[in-house]
Amino acid sequence: MSKGIEPSEKLKKEMYEFYVKVFDSSFDHQKKKNLLTSITGWEPWSWRVVGITANAVGAIVENDGHARVKSQLVRDHFFQSRSKTSNNLLSKKYDYTSYWREFWDNDRTIIMTKFEHSYVDKIELTGLTKENSESFLFNVEWENGLFKSEKVAGFHFTYRDEGKFILNNFKNRIIQKKWPRSFNKINNQPEFYYSKIN
Repeated sequence: MSKGIEPSEKLKKEMYEFYVKVFDSSFDHQKKKNLLTSITGWEPWSWRVVGITANAVGAIVENDGHARVKSQLVRDHFFQSRSKTSNNLLSKKYDYTSYWREFWDNDRTIIMTKFEHSYVDKIELTGLTKENSESFLFNVEWENGLFKSEKVAGFHFTYRDEGKFILNNFKNRIIQKKWPRSFNKINNQPEFYYSKIN
C-alpha cells in the first residue's frame, strides 16, 4: 500500500490557477462550486481520512474486517462541509497561500456509518459533536495511505489494508450497547450502537 502524500507544489499552483479562472468567470455560483470540486477531486489525497467513528469501527468488526462492510460506510466532511468551503473560496479571491490553507484544512474527512451520515446533525441520536469529537472518534493517520480516494468514486477498502488495520488497532477499544428502551426507533436504525472506550 502506497503512503499518502500531499500534492506537489506544481500541482497545487495549477489548482490555484484554475481556482482564479473559476472565480473570475461569469458562471453562476453553483457551477463555480461544481468546478472547484472537480479541480481538487479524484486524487489519492482527496477527501483524506483523519478519523473513524466508534460505530464505523463496530461495523467493520461485525464483518471481521471484510471489504463487504464498505457499503455501510461513508466519508464525511464532518469538520466543515464541502459546500461551506466552496462558498468561502467564492466569497472573495484568496491569495495562493490562503487558498491552499482553506482547501487543505477543510478537505479532511472521517469514516462513519451511513446511519450516522443520515443523521449527522442530530447529536442526540448519533452523539457526533465537533466540540467533543475525541469521545467517539479514533484518529487515523492519513499519511499511512488508508481509505484513499478511488479514481472514479468512493474510497479504497480491503481486508488486507484497512480491515486489518482497524481490527488490530481499535477492535478492543469499543463496546457494543443496546439502544435505551425509551428511545423511539427510527428508520434504518441498527440494533446496536458502539461507544469508544480507552
